[in-house]
Amino acid sequence: MSRDFLKEVEEMIRKEVEYAKELDELSNMIDHPVLQALFKAIAFDSRKHSVLYTSALRLLREEIKALTEEELKIISEKVRKHIELEKEMIERTLELMKQTDDPKLKLILASIHEDEVKHHKLLTDIEKNIASKYGVTEEELWDMVWKDSPWHGTPGG
Repeated sequence: MSRDFLKEVEEMIRKEVEYAKELDELSNMIDHPVLQALFKAIAFDSRKHSVLYTSALRLLREEIKALTEEELKIISEKVRKHIELEKEMIERTLELMKQTDDPKLKLILASIHEDEVKHHKLLTDIEKNIASKYGVTEEELWDMVWKDSPWHGTPGG
């Protein structure tokens, strides 16, 4: 990756952290609960973006080891559970939005609902793609050592 690209990502990290700090300060200056919550939520997302940018830098700069079979099992179990929880939260936020005509409440609930939909999609993508691509099972490891080796796992034959 080019040096300019890496510098740009580093700059985005800095900007996101700075932006989050400014929004936190703004939310502390006002006493309106909805606006406070929205500014804090956006600040939280900016911190999240800085974490994601940081992980992108690590991906570009470091060798990332494969997940173990045990890690894949844990991820699979936990992600499956959270996919179901997010699905439930999507349904519940829709129901809550139907129960109110207050535009301020609808704004808050719609924001939460959009996040739940994004979380559900991200978790489903993780379940379908990332875990299987980065994992190496015990069987695959032994196949690499024994089956695919001309010496079948022994030094030099």
